[in-house]
Amino acid sequence: MGYLARPLKTRTPPRAALLAAALAAALLAAPAAAQDAEAWAPPAFAEEAGVVLVPEGVPELLALPVPLAPPEAEPEHPRLRERIVSAARVLLGQPFRGDCSGFVLSLLRKAGIQAVLPPARSRSESLYLGGERVEAPRAGDLAFFHDTYDRNHDGRLNDRWTHVALVEKVEGELVWLLHRGIHGIERIRMDLARPSDRSSNDRLRIPRRNEPPGTRHLSGELFSGYGAVAR
Repeated sequence: MGYLARPLKTRTPPRAALLAAALAAALLAAPAAAQDAEAWAPPAFAEEAGVVLVPEGVPELLALPVPLAPPEAEPEHPRLRERIVSAARVLLGQPFRGDCSGFVLSLLRKAGIQAVLPPARSRSESLYLGGERVEAPRAGDLAFFHDTYDRNHDGRLNDRWTHVALVEKVEGELVWLLHRGIHGIERIRMDLARPSDRSSNDRLRIPRRNEPPGTRHLSGELFSGYGAVAR
């Protein structure tokens, strides 16, 4: 039996068409297979050439394409972000056993996300390193901060990746965050266009005695970057 080489179609046939094609090919192949078991084996160049080998007499619509293109990247799932934010809002105003990163990780687990946590100085930094960098935040992203407290107790402003919060919503320059604060799960504001403006940036570091010169306390002043774990 001879073959006709036809260009590979890029459109994926419906499932019903694939089943019909497989059935038709099997019926046509049965008589020939008894005479030559290798009659239907396509030559090696077929896939590389990007063609479909169609037995003579088989309609083109019944031709099964050879998949050449790699699978497309997984699409974004906005509802996944909505579930994360909704789970955080439910806890608003309630106490939480655990720190800021524990709060974020619990939200991700509820959404079915297993976060990658590479080695780092803190789990907040691990979340940043294991996620994707973000320039324009969206609800469900993470916001990271430096120097929210003196983690190493040396009295200096050298404590990086000390806090993480969840982006709840974005209204122009104003970003609303949900995080594990001193009174449980709280909502705070941040405006990076005016980082030292107390009317649009809430306090993130608690003022204490004998703080080093230049200590800052507002969310916009302590911000270090955005990251994304949920696509």
